[in-house]
Amino acid sequence: MFTGSLVPNITLFDADGQLDLARTRWHMQWMFERGVDGLFLTGSYGAGPLMTIDERVSVFRAAKEVAAAFPGRTLIAHVGAIDTASTVALAQAAEKVGMDAVGAVPPFYYKHSEDLVLQFYKDLIGSTSLPVFAYNNPETSRFSFTMNTVRKLQEMGLAGMKDSPLDVGFVSRVYYETKLSGKDFQIILGTSKGWLPFYQMGIRAMIGGMSNWAPEVITTLVKATVEGDMPRAERLYVLMMDLSSKMHFTDSTIVSHMGLYARGYDGGYPRKPMLLPELSNSKYTEIRGWLEAGFAQVGLSMDQ
Repeated sequence: MFTGSLVPNITLFDADGQLDLARTRWHMQWMFERGVDGLFLTGSYGAGPLMTIDERVSVFRAAKEVAAAFPGRTLIAHVGAIDTASTVALAQAAEKVGMDAVGAVPPFYYKHSEDLVLQFYKDLIGSTSLPVFAYNNPETSRFSFTMNTVRKLQEMGLAGMKDSPLDVGFVSRVYYETKLSGKDFQIILGTSKGWLPFYQMGIRAMIGGMSNWAPEVITTLVKATVEGDMPRAERLYVLMMDLSSKMHFTDSTIVSHMGLYARGYDGGYPRKPMLLPELSNSKYTEIRGWLEAGFAQVGLSMDQ
């Protein structure tokens, strides 16, 4: 079972839109140094759908190299693509690189029936010996998982599900039905929102985007939760929700780059058509103020 705070880490590009592996490696190391437990590579935050197969594999390799200095870190390669062949190719490459697991959103753009989505995952599971996680993200895939879908995928050997919508009824039903049946199946939260209540249920891992720009908040929240320091965990949870709400003014990938710049780091660029506001924009100063006040509120240090 994977545990703790994983991050759907952004992929950094240069001003011309070329993959910047050096900056991407720096960012991975920076987050590991601040306690994140693992990476979810080339997902939505990581610009996977905007990258070639070779580019995504190069990010997998970079993560493996960086993680070598941080024993015990989890690496999950998101291999979801618009077609089955590319997804399978990415999964097989991820296995060769040495990832711990792969995850995949259902094939997107076209609206597929449940039967076709099930066949997609059957082909993926059959193509690799790595644990395979389905990524429930109907906003991007145009497909919503149901309890019936999950049962069929479990029979195929699916290892678990990353869930982003966090429908309480659906997630709790999957969790408790799986627990009562004794199946080996893990739910990973696809966001930091809901961490405390779902932890009480028994879910032990999340993939939170805030760790791209404020990993100290998330990793300290997880540590306090696991250690049973609930007063501190609750204060951190409220801060996390407050910062998340304030930073929800544009796409989460763009916000992640902006958060790094607001802290004084070179946050690179997203790939076009995504664009960052000019660095002279007053929003960066506003973000810096939010972070400084929030960190001070819970006794955290925001270094350069």
